[in-house]
Amino acid sequence: MVGRIKVLDEGVINRIAAGEVVERPVSVVKELLENSIDAEASVIVVDIESGGRKLIRVRDNGTGMSRDDAFLALERHATSKLESERDLVSVATMGFRGEALASIASVSKLRLVTKDDSDAAGTEIVVEGGVLRKSTQLGSGRGTMIEVRNLFYNVPVRRKFLKGPGVEADHIRELLVKFALAFPAIGFKFSEDGKSKMDAPAVRSTFERIHTLYSKDVRESLVPVDCARENAQLTGYVARPPYARSNMRSVLTFVNGRSVRDRLINASVNRAFSNLMERGRYPLAMLFLALPPEEVDVNVHPQKAEVRFVNPRHISDLILDGIHEALMGAPFRQPAGPQLPMYPRPVHSPVSQHLRENRESSEPAPSTCGAPVMAQAPPVDVSPSCQPLIESQGRFSSLGILGRLPNSFLVLYSEDELVVMDHHAAHERLLFDRLLKIERQGGTSDSQGLLIPKVLQYSAVESRALAAHLKLLEQAGFVVEEFGEKDFVVKSVPEWFGSTDLEGFFGELVEAMLDTGIKGDPDRLKEELLKRMACTSAVKETSTMHQEEIRSLLRELDHTAAVEVCPHGRPFTVRIPFNEIRKKMSRK
Repeated sequence: MVGRIKVLDEGVINRIAAGEVVERPVSVVKELLENSIDAEASVIVVDIESGGRKLIRVRDNGTGMSRDDAFLALERHATSKLESERDLVSVATMGFRGEALASIASVSKLRLVTKDDSDAAGTEIVVEGGVLRKSTQLGSGRGTMIEVRNLFYNVPVRRKFLKGPGVEADHIRELLVKFALAFPAIGFKFSEDGKSKMDAPAVRSTFERIHTLYSKDVRESLVPVDCARENAQLTGYVARPPYARSNMRSVLTFVNGRSVRDRLINASVNRAFSNLMERGRYPLAMLFLALPPEEVDVNVHPQKAEVRFVNPRHISDLILDGIHEALMGAPFRQPAGPQLPMYPRPVHSPVSQHLRENRESSEPAPSTCGAPVMAQAPPVDVSPSCQPLIESQGRFSSLGILGRLPNSFLVLYSEDELVVMDHHAAHERLLFDRLLKIERQGGTSDSQGLLIPKVLQYSAVESRALAAHLKLLEQAGFVVEEFGEKDFVVKSVPEWFGSTDLEGFFGELVEAMLDTGIKGDPDRLKEELLKRMACTSAVKETSTMHQEEIRSLLRELDHTAAVEVCPHGRPFTVRIPFNEIRKKMSRK
């Protein structure tokens, strides 16, 4: 009987490997860039035509290869980056499998030109569809150049699945941005169909590279992240809300210099922004995670785009704390400490000066998260009831009070800008931050008893939902007891609750508890309930506020180091520079 199992031809093996490693033109660029970086290049030039279908050319000034090494590099599983199985445990290079060049050469027409310091002349090798067509010596400088033409010319099915040239070029451009951010000491140039699309010369820091790659509005929104826990460190930048993007592609994450798409990291980033961003919006972040190579496994994905961590909880906590400290001035799970009043009693303060602090560095300062420090407000001719009242300290308390728009927002000012504040959203942020802190610390808000306890009635389903969250309500300051199968009696409410309609308030909470979109995620449900509590109890937009109450609100905002958005991600201030007003008035 003739055997049915046969050993595959080497060419078939290479094409199968290419199907995993080379998905589209950007996959080729990624593999070649990693080789250039491992070769210690200081300048890398990338040229493409027709979105990479017709041509991909990558040139570098790295160490290059000798003639013998050049031939070996085109063999499968030939690499200079691993010597034994033990090396897989602590991979410190960008590439390591030794199959990229062989895979690319099997589905394209590849030309390799390289030279190292050991050879007098360079080496040129041409391979078409995995078959050697030419090898010769020629004059060449130190480094390597690889041309990949007619990608997937011999795999027409794969070629049909490619998008248009513009889409494929966009993927490559995004990849170049990631590499440029991860390796600021390397100069990157990129051209598309003969037109220069990126020129990022070598710089000293990631922040300088950001100035090269991003617009002014992005740069001005960024705050630095720098957080270390045990043997791991998180650095980078995040944009202050309400700055947001429409998809997760704006979150760029790197592990030991390698750009990755990791579910744990993305989930942690989204969690850190969960009460700072509107639903359906995503943060802008450039985050670099550094940890010992043996603490992360990079050999879990054909394109090395995913990783696994030895201690995933440790990494998640590091990301949550790092982003939260950058935006809010405190770690995600804050340590226990004295609690400030939810809404301090109004106190009159004398008018005083607060001089502007000069920044000594071009980078945003972590302590202020890039927010301006207000100077003494200029005199404004207003009615006595709106006479400016200015305090000596604080981002908010140093603002002058002009008044309020009819039945709506507060109007404030500093030395150089007009500030319109949504006082309901600002108070909502204060309430939510306090409730969230109490919940995370396991504390309880102060309560005050009701003269006449309130009895609430619900359906069987609603009753079960409410009963499951009595502990959270207790931490928030409510004393609620089950009174029969479907009845509950409210005996006490928090001091901050005010005159809010109790029945309507609990109705909104029960509605959130039954929301099928969030009840499967306990942490998200808790935050949503706290948001509802804060929103319902915050001072209403139409409420009349006296100057003393406004001043108390501004002082309390200073104590929170809050990002200027409500828990739902909506901004609670609009800042209009006086320079902009002067321009609109045609004044110099």
